[in-house]
Amino acid sequence: MDPDAKASAGTVTAFLDRLGARTPTPAGGSVAALCTAQAAALVAMVARYCQAQPLVEEAEQLVDAAQRLADDDEVAFGAVAAAWALPRGTADDDLARRTAIDEALLGAAVPQALVVEVAIEVLVLVDRLRPAARPGLAADLVAAAEVAQAGSAIARRNVESNLSTLPDSDERSGLLRRIGVANGRD
Repeated sequence: MDPDAKASAGTVTAFLDRLGARTPTPAGGSVAALCTAQAAALVAMVARYCQAQPLVEEAEQLVDAAQRLADDDEVAFGAVAAAWALPRGTADDDLARRTAIDEALLGAAVPQALVVEVAIEVLVLVDRLRPAARPGLAADLVAAAEVAQAGSAIARRNVESNLSTLPDSDERSGLLRRIGVANGRD
């Protein structure tokens, strides 16, 4: 197993093997991003059949963005794991460790907030393609919408979880607003 492998590299089987291993990454954040990438790829396929080239290009950009976010999530959550591994003991050690954990959790929320935004863009493309899709393609659009919603829900929950123990800050509030949470302490 290669701990430095990226979610977007290799085979599906290799990714699933890594996902099932007892390692901190990949995990739910990578799954959220790759769900969103798959949804965008389905949209690109339907757009090709509908001869909607501008929508193909938009969907392909979203596939690329979501794949990058899967990789970014692995790096960011790797930083969280590294922060949790810092030594404990003295008050200075504990403070440095807690600060590193908080910073890493804040950083790990960023790719996931972006996954939510990409998933929403995928859903917009689904709506734009719906009128042009033949009945056989409509099922693919439904699948794309469901998978994009799943990716968004996973990513939203990851952001909320990462930020739940952090003190209020402009960065924290901004990330919560990006995912549609008005009051971060609900």
